[in-house]
Amino acid sequence: MDFSDLHIIVTGGTGALGTATVNLLLEGGARCSIPCYDKSELDKFEFKDHEQVFIDTGIDLTDEQAAGKFFEKAVEESSPLWASIHIAGGFGMGDIEESTKADFMKQINLNLVTCYNSCRNAIRLMKESGKGGRIVNIASRPALEPRQGAGMSAYTTSKAGVAALTQSLAAEVASDDILINAIAPSIIDTTANRNSMPDADYSKWPKPVEIAHQIAYLVSKENYVTRGGVIPVYGKS
Repeated sequence: MDFSDLHIIVTGGTGALGTATVNLLLEGGARCSIPCYDKSELDKFEFKDHEQVFIDTGIDLTDEQAAGKFFEKAVEESSPLWASIHIAGGFGMGDIEESTKADFMKQINLNLVTCYNSCRNAIRLMKESGKGGRIVNIASRPALEPRQGAGMSAYTTSKAGVAALTQSLAAEVASDDILINAIAPSIIDTTANRNSMPDADYSKWPKPVEIAHQIAYLVSKENYVTRGGVIPVYGKS
């Protein structure tokens, strides 16, 4: 897929899925902008010095003003925004009787609010450019199958919100040629997930690079018609 001279924001771009996605976009010629909350996230990020990558640190995407300033700065440093991929988020386990309102709101903020703030700013900038655009959000398997969310109701609810946000916004901005979709992974084959589940069958888990290919298609100009999808990317799991 050809991303030559296209500017794409990738929140959560320094994580396992984010790195795989950024790599694929850069191979296609894209310019990538990445908000980074904790500077230590860059220690192992292989593209931190890449000439086609703009990184801004200390960005809290749960903060409306901070998110807006990052999106504005990214466009100023690069070019009009073509696509925005919203991987930033977090995972939390906990039975409901052991989970406080603060625990619940943490998941809402990490997953749903960061996505909302990012979508809002991306749509605004895409409308200003008048050239349309593409957005991909990250839901999860429990968002589509809530019965799989036992023991993680706060996380499941936050990701279900991402799925609903994706579908409602997709209908809202379709006439502006802004196509919005989400993917819903099962457990992704990352080092962290392997360490937390040492007895699992990793061969069944989707790999970050496999999911990155699905994301890349959805934000490419080759995607003419797909919008409002919350697309399962479960691998064999």
